[in-house]
Amino acid sequence: MIRTKGRACTGKRRHDTREKAEEHCDRLIARGAVRLAAYPCRNRTCGGWHVGHLPKPRT
Repeated sequence: MIRTKGRACTGKRRHDTREKAEEHCDRLIARGAVRLAAYPCRNRTCGGWHVGHLPKPRT
């Protein structure tokens, strides 16, 4: 699971399903974005899915 460092989902695009979030992620990657993934929102009032950057790999 990708952590949001305690930030709320305010300002993030909400998707109703995982499939819609993954489609959005694929469109962003096709436009040049890198290291993105869809993840479920941890905010219980949101209940949606978001797209965010993956953590940087450990070296």
